[in-house]
Amino acid sequence: METPKIFQLQNMGEKLASLQGIGAKKLADDKLSAVCVLRVCEGAKIHIMSQLPVRKLIVASDALGAKSLARKIESWGVKVDYLPYRDDVLIARKGFSAQGMRERICALKDIACGEVDVVVTAADSLLQLFPKRELVEKYTVCVKKEDVISPQVLADKLALAGYKRQAMVQDVGDFAVRGDIVDVCDISGVAYRINFFDELVENIKVIDVESMLASNEVQSVNFAPASDILLDEKGHEVAREKLSLHPENKNAQQAKELLSVGACDASSVWALPFLKSCTQSLFDFFDDDKPTLVIFDEPRVVADKLQILEKEFVGRIKTLCEGAEILPEHKEVCITAHEVKRQLIFLRKMGFASLSLDNRLFEPKYIIEPKTRPVTKYYLDPNTIVQDLKNFILNGTKVVMACGGREQAKNIVESLREYEIYATYSEDGNDEGSVLATPLQVETGFIYPAVKACLIGTSECIGKRRTSEIAVKATEQALSPKPGDYVVHKIHGVGICEGTTILKTGDFEKEYIVLKYRDGDTLYVATDQMNNLQKFVGEEHPKLNKLGGKEFEREKEKVRKSVRKLAINLVELYAKREKQRGFKYSPDTVWQKEFEDNFEYEETPDQLKAIADIKNDMESGRIMDRLLVGDVGFGKTEVAFRAMFKTVLDSKQAVLLAPTTILARQHYENLVKRLEPFGIKCGLLTRLQSSKENEQLLKELKDGTTHMVIATHKVLAKDVEFHDLGLLVLDEEQRFGVEHKEKLKEKYPLVNVLTLSATPIPRTLNMSLTGVRDISMLETAPRGRLPIQTYVVGYSDALCKDAITRELARGGQTLVLLNDIDALDAFASRIRQMCEGARVITAHGQMAPGQLEQRISAFYDKEFDVLVSTTIIENGIDLPDANTLIVIDSGRFGLSQLYQLRGRVGRRGVLAHAYFTVPENGTITENAQKRLDSLLENTEIGSGFRVALADLSIRGAGNILGAEQSGHIEKVGYEMYLELLDEAVQEIKTGVVKKPERDVEMKVDAAAFISDSYISGRDKLRVYKQISKVASKSARDSLVKELGEVYGEVDLPLENLINIALLKNLASNYDVSRIVINRNGAGVNFYDADIFKNESLMNAVAKNSGSVVLTTTIPPSMIFEVNKLTAEQKIAKLIDFFDGIE
Repeated sequence: METPKIFQLQNMGEKLASLQGIGAKKLADDKLSAVCVLRVCEGAKIHIMSQLPVRKLIVASDALGAKSLARKIESWGVKVDYLPYRDDVLIARKGFSAQGMRERICALKDIACGEVDVVVTAADSLLQLFPKRELVEKYTVCVKKEDVISPQVLADKLALAGYKRQAMVQDVGDFAVRGDIVDVCDISGVAYRINFFDELVENIKVIDVESMLASNEVQSVNFAPASDILLDEKGHEVAREKLSLHPENKNAQQAKELLSVGACDASSVWALPFLKSCTQSLFDFFDDDKPTLVIFDEPRVVADKLQILEKEFVGRIKTLCEGAEILPEHKEVCITAHEVKRQLIFLRKMGFASLSLDNRLFEPKYIIEPKTRPVTKYYLDPNTIVQDLKNFILNGTKVVMACGGREQAKNIVESLREYEIYATYSEDGNDEGSVLATPLQVETGFIYPAVKACLIGTSECIGKRRTSEIAVKATEQALSPKPGDYVVHKIHGVGICEGTTILKTGDFEKEYIVLKYRDGDTLYVATDQMNNLQKFVGEEHPKLNKLGGKEFEREKEKVRKSVRKLAINLVELYAKREKQRGFKYSPDTVWQKEFEDNFEYEETPDQLKAIADIKNDMESGRIMDRLLVGDVGFGKTEVAFRAMFKTVLDSKQAVLLAPTTILARQHYENLVKRLEPFGIKCGLLTRLQSSKENEQLLKELKDGTTHMVIATHKVLAKDVEFHDLGLLVLDEEQRFGVEHKEKLKEKYPLVNVLTLSATPIPRTLNMSLTGVRDISMLETAPRGRLPIQTYVVGYSDALCKDAITRELARGGQTLVLLNDIDALDAFASRIRQMCEGARVITAHGQMAPGQLEQRISAFYDKEFDVLVSTTIIENGIDLPDANTLIVIDSGRFGLSQLYQLRGRVGRRGVLAHAYFTVPENGTITENAQKRLDSLLENTEIGSGFRVALADLSIRGAGNILGAEQSGHIEKVGYEMYLELLDEAVQEIKTGVVKKPERDVEMKVDAAAFISDSYISGRDKLRVYKQISKVASKSARDSLVKELGEVYGEVDLPLENLINIALLKNLASNYDVSRIVINRNGAGVNFYDADIFKNESLMNAVAKNSGSVVLTTTIPPSMIFEVNKLTAEQKIAKLIDFFDGIE
């Protein structure tokens, strides 16, 4: 996006033009240039930063400020990289979350390759060491179209850069080589396919990792190294020698083992003080022929932050050295604040100061104070914009409105015409006219009175941006089985998949899936029967069925009866609700919009859809009973608040039931703050309020003077009466259940109900219940939250002390999780001894409810700094100042538990730390290690659905369907249960009974399998599953294309396999029992004579009377005339026949 000419600095008057001159010339010529820009509004600051014609390193005081600046500058159409600082240089970790490291090395690669001109970072980065620029350049793998390089040489370069070779690209840092195809998933998360013609790069395409299909072509790509710890041979030797001088330190010896020649291994970060020859400061990294301007946002604040960080670092060094966690040399990994100021002397710099010239970083050589004004938040009061625009027109100020899109801009032009303001639609903001409405997406506006120019940004014009660019949908676990998994065969039941084997049948080889059953029985399942196999999702070690027995069929029949009863109840309930009419709410008002725009975060697309669904329910007049499902931190409460506000605007009352007094209080405090501008009264009803307070509240609820109430189960008491209750919001996550909801529904039969649940519900179950139960899913991660820094570490008192002391220094709180009630008090005493001045409290589930809530309330009120607790903190408690979590002996917890625990910290935009400790000298099980690895891979807010495996799937199903149905899932597996439920629901809704599923036996004399040289390992079963679902020619062609792109050209046995699967699926629609294709001909057998009633089939036989004969035997059969045809041609002829039936 090109900046409109009116906002280009050289066109904006003397003072701003001087900035253009400083940027373009003086800064290029004068290395000592130092500029201070005083007292400009936020929008003007962003505008100037984005427009200066020079490469920029912008420094904010903290990570949140840096990310906000990056986003706002980017809205001007400028490419911006956010450079995160490293937060783990003093931690001897066994595992870590790599997201920050990946962002960091990608930004460094972009700088080194000249791919970015604006880099934004926090003050912390100025005190840190970065890999030398020449090493970043050395390990960056550059590939261009028409490069001459072999796939093997490219693979060697990628391996040297730290990428891992896999059979299939699945995650960042993976690459795969298949003949003339190399797939690479870059550290940034974008995957590419490089196609070769011999040793020539033929083309480079972006691919989707899930489907593996290629999309747009690019001319070149630079793959960043897979780590920000980069070594050369000399640096490696020096580091090993220095580490050898500390044989007594276990961490030094571990670091020595990790180092390898030229390796890109982020695990080596502990050895950073011994890698000085391979590192440099951030300022030195920018030291090249290209001029760089260092810009400080509020330099005085940045200077203060540098002093605080340095002081904190010195204290940490002392603590960790005393505990032998680090060595004295580690003090060298921090550059001093004094050294930062010394380096600045030789750099071009600029500061934006809102108050004072005293920035303590540099003496300004130029001081500029352009007159600017912020823009009014017009979306809150549309009438104001009309008057202001008329005033702007009268005094000759040109106005450009950034409307965020073409449609919005055109709509605004039409709306303004009603007020006799004749705005012009302009694509780029360069047209003639006093008021231009543009699709520009600049977020924050400004007014330059002297220049008579005004930009109204999207945040002033239309409120918060409502985009879906940030949506990364969480995906459920793939249900394709792999070797070692428990599987369910539709006929034979639960067994264990042992992989595949090739067996010879007649003259042809075919591949079979090997299943083991009880007593060691083996079943060989032909790959064309893959549709009969499902991965078992249920309890960890289900009971195996007996091959040939009837027990599985009996279990299935029990489940079938149970789900039918459930389906009848659900469908009847839904029909009854549809007939009942409730209150019809009014459309949204200006007050509703103002309330929603006061929300401090940007809504996710799923939040917006859920809110729209709820409003549609309310405005339709039907009684709402909606379930809102969302992961930790997805904003369920905000959706509920908006529904409550809408209810009250139509003179109804709303109640939110919270499971604990502490949660009720938290909701109450947040809601009261939001309601303050509107004069709406909200009450709090719990047993912790005095009798007098509760008595007054009950009176106000009855006479309607209190509009909203946040309550615990106390609201269910008989003496509680509402004047006109319109909405009940129920937190079903913990102790509230159906009976509580029904109590209030009996009393107020027309009340709308919104139920909140934090337990993920599998999408497949949601689809099964579509039209039966109203469910809104929040699956999109919120934007702009900082990922939680997650570490797996060996426990030591020194590390524990360091983590707690560090949190205390920034005014935050620490949660320590120890799931051993008997040891809590002793551990709390230990912390008090280690961390002088720390106020420590304990809590566990065996305390009396009143005592437990009082302790958590005291921690919430910041009367204590450290809470040592059992897993009671896992769910439902919002502790906004808790930013550090330490889990003792984390290998003993389940994956979903660990994820929920981590969600307790870092909920207010502060960089949070989660330490999952394991015994220093002990061992943990392989499964525990896998759980911790998964946790490290999923550090972003909103990754809960990715870690929600069997336990959460079943718990989520139980939440909707009840405990009895969860028991059935354990017996037949999750996927089969859903099939039976879906079948029952469809049967009840349509009245059509589904016929028993009849399988088609395929006896085809043709080689049909996937060779190991084409696909091997775990992916083979997944592809067999894909093949088994091919049901049309277009689906076949798509799959052949996909396989060709991913694995290379499809060979004849695989092509046969796909066509046999297609033939089977086409024939299954016509009661075919068996298809035989051999050297003697081709025949089709049917199950019974009912096929003669199938008019379409009879017409097809008549149409092909010369080549198809239908016998009237019992059962009937069909013989095809296929003389002189190959096996492949015979298969194709039968496909054409069944596909041609109309």
